[in-house]
Amino acid sequence: MGRFLTILATGLGACCLCGAPMAARQCRAQSPAGQALERVNLHDGRHYEGYVESEDDGWVFFIQIQRKAGQPMHLVIRTLDRRSVASIAPLDAPQRAKLRDEIERFVNRAAIESGRMEAVALAPLDKDGNRYQHYAGKWFALDSTADERTTRRVIVRVEQIFAAYRQTLSPRNNPPQPPRLVVFASMQEYQAFLAARELSIQNTACFIEGENVVAVGSELARLAVRMAKVNAQTDDVRRELQKLERRLPDRLRELAEAMRKEGRTSVEIARATTMEKRQFDDDVKAKKKELWRWDRDAAQTFNDGTRQMFARVYHESFHAYLENYVFPHAKCDVPRWLNEGLAVMFEGGILEADALRVDAPNAVALKKLKADLSGPQPLPLQQLLSSDAAAFVQVHGSDAAASDRYYAAAWGVAYFLAFEKHLLDSPGLLQYVEPDAKKMGPAARFEKLVGMPLNKFEKEWRQYILSLK
Repeated sequence: MGRFLTILATGLGACCLCGAPMAARQCRAQSPAGQALERVNLHDGRHYEGYVESEDDGWVFFIQIQRKAGQPMHLVIRTLDRRSVASIAPLDAPQRAKLRDEIERFVNRAAIESGRMEAVALAPLDKDGNRYQHYAGKWFALDSTADERTTRRVIVRVEQIFAAYRQTLSPRNNPPQPPRLVVFASMQEYQAFLAARELSIQNTACFIEGENVVAVGSELARLAVRMAKVNAQTDDVRRELQKLERRLPDRLRELAEAMRKEGRTSVEIARATTMEKRQFDDDVKAKKKELWRWDRDAAQTFNDGTRQMFARVYHESFHAYLENYVFPHAKCDVPRWLNEGLAVMFEGGILEADALRVDAPNAVALKKLKADLSGPQPLPLQQLLSSDAAAFVQVHGSDAAASDRYYAAAWGVAYFLAFEKHLLDSPGLLQYVEPDAKKMGPAARFEKLVGMPLNKFEKEWRQYILSLK
């Protein structure tokens, strides 16, 4: 079994199969995300898609890749008796390298995140009566009142989110300056920030378009206290690893000098230093594995404590991305329902490597929309298309039911257009958001986009939504 597969096996189950001799190699498979995969076909009719990690005369070591819609990528290690394999459809060298990189990013996500965290350049900033950790990136600037380590984690995640936006909706505009995200470590700081602007918003994040600012409230200060222990342990293990790695040259030199003083031959010295180096490599691997586990635990603790916060960050940052880089209001007319519907679509996304996967229904929005469509008076599509920003604003708790209804419907139409009609990022969508298109009226404008009468579209759309699971 190869080194790469051995590392994977520490956290994943394996399955052994038996059978008969291998035959010719055949055509390849394609993953749901478009990534080419290798395929192993078995004599019993089954097949697996993924990556052939290594082969020998008796076995094929295979990493099966499972990517069901709306679920994180899942890897299964399969040790296949070569006699059970009918054929293998391999990738060419460049495609194999690309696939291997994707798997490595997935498996070592915590370590990669840690490395990126260390590369983030921060500077202190006094602004708005607060002391911030300031980050100046290409796609956004970020100011945070959280501690440095937590701020670095947030920045890494937001960089990944913006990469996902760019992969889904191509940048078409170059703003004079990027949007600013302001992340507060407590809800009190967030509310004070809004109060200074005479804003009363129930959501824990918002996009203030006039200032080009995404403001985010959180409980990151409390989370940092919970993470202190695991962070301290991670730091201890990392220091131990660095100390161990620095020790090897001196240790080998000391061993060789001691053996020469004893009159040992050069062959004996070489054999002893080789064995010492092997032992050292094993110790380093063990320490790296321990560090990986602590990094993973830290990442999991952070993910569990920030899941709801990042859902709002996904949503509000998308508004900022759309305004700054895709369809700025000075050049385009994006109906409010479309802006909010796409934001809800991203809000329910799953972050995987540098891609934000939005290929499954937002469970919360789907449940609400199904309830509305199945009720006695569902929201008419004409009413959604004609809605303005006020329909989506929740200032008081009593507004929640009405705004949720519009959000759910907007998400449903945006999702249908993206994944059933494939109109997202299309020439038709560009025409739909042209300023002159507004003159046609909401219904006629939409009918041009979808290429059918509104009543026909609405019937087809409702059937589609009610069929979703």
